[in-house]
Amino acid sequence: MASENLNGLKTADLGIVGILHIITIGTISLSGLIPLSCSKSAKASKPVPAVSASTNAPAPANMRDLGTLQLTNLYETRIDLGGGKSCTIKPLRIDRRNLQLTMTVEARSADGKIQGLNIMNLVTKPDQPFEVNLGGLDLTLTPQLAAE
Repeated sequence: MASENLNGLKTADLGIVGILHIITIGTISLSGLIPLSCSKSAKASKPVPAVSASTNAPAPANMRDLGTLQLTNLYETRIDLGGGKSCTIKPLRIDRRNLQLTMTVEARSADGKIQGLNIMNLVTKPDQPFEVNLGGLDLTLTPQLAAE
């Protein structure tokens, strides 16, 4: 038998109200995560439209697709980007699913002097393509970590 409290509600009613509040809060919290969980995979899984050779224009000068890069944990990989620019990538395995990349874009003049240096640390997942803007360049790559 349910007893009444000071507000005139029965104790059995208070238990149901508490459960409903927990369910409501849980639903609101989880619904807020849905856009976050979909945003990254939706971008990565977009189908690429087929383009005929006659309309295939060269990529702008500030875009570079580095493709799939085979990286070794804690060892630097240097990529020549042309025009006196190079990109150095040093991976650090954080855990099985996460990889920290230290990326450096360096620009040199014809006489070998450094004209620009941009460094960025980012966390990504192995075997998943991503895009980053570094040193005025839009770089696209898919990091693969070599087995140790």
